Amino acid sequence: MAPLPETPIWQRDSSHAQVLDYHLSMLLDTKRLDAFRQAIDTTVSPGDVVVDVGCGTGILSFMACEAGARRVYAIEGAPILEVARELATANGFADRVEFIEGWSSDVDLPEPADVLITETIGSAGLDEGIVAWAADARTRLLKPTATIVPSRLRLWVCGAQMAEDHSLITDWFETGLPYDLSAAHRRAAHSLWFTHLSPNHLLGQPELAVDVDLATSASRAMMASGTMRVEHEGTLHGLACWFDCLLAPGVTVDNVPADAQSSWGHGFMPLEEPRSVRQGEALTWSLSVSADGHHWTWDVGVLG
Repeated sequence: MAPLPETPIWQRDSSHAQVLDYHLSMLLDTKRLDAFRQAIDTTVSPGDVVVDVGCGTGILSFMACEAGARRVYAIEGAPILEVARELATANGFADRVEFIEGWSSDVDLPEPADVLITETIGSAGLDEGIVAWAADARTRLLKPTATIVPSRLRLWVCGAQMAEDHSLITDWFETGLPYDLSAAHRRAAHSLWFTHLSPNHLLGQPELAVDVDLATSASRAMMASGTMRVEHEGTLHGLACWFDCLLAPGVTVDNVPADAQSSWGHGFMPLEEPRSVRQGEALTWSLSVSADGHHWTWDVGVLG
């Protein structure tokens, strides 16, 4: 088998194989892919200029071409861009898709776009920085009348009982580990983790934490707080989170825990120490997420 051209890093770094597997999992998620295709077909008109922020393998850019786009500027800062270029050539889109290496906040376009497409939606909704990317693109890369796909994203939180996931924090205190590892434990306890939820993990009803209109939202931290009622006695290990997203009128995607087929996972924000909770108990919660999705802080307490 002949070696791939100019890809020594792909051959020696196993993380790139994991990236390929990750992108394949998204392409095999027909519900996810069909929703984006429907939204793009609804939004992109013949002759439009489209910018695809975080284009990955370029699939959404190809859909924009099929919907009639005159030019698609596909921006990607990761090595998967090499694959996207090859796929564009193999599938006959290379004449209309211009790939730009880098982060969208660091690049300029030769012309403003009519449509922004961005699938920078992480398993915790906001963790891939969609709010910051969209706000920057609106300011610099789009026409004032441009349409954004997706147009709206909502983040939901709920108290969760997740002993196995919480062991990623408590295992730092395992007997037999060398030295004082409490600093690592503190970092683990204040990190956003990713998991796969089922309704059985949830201790009550979810609360709406963030509702973002990506056509108007500013690039600033999103803060929320509220109360939740415990419906099932158990152990509170932290807050779980997921999203639902409006791509275009009548077209949505989500990773609600009941959907076991979604290629997205879910977010988990652990407590430093689990706590027993009783049915009917009221909990307070607060959450702050930076616009770039890098910084998450949270707290859960007992009301009264």
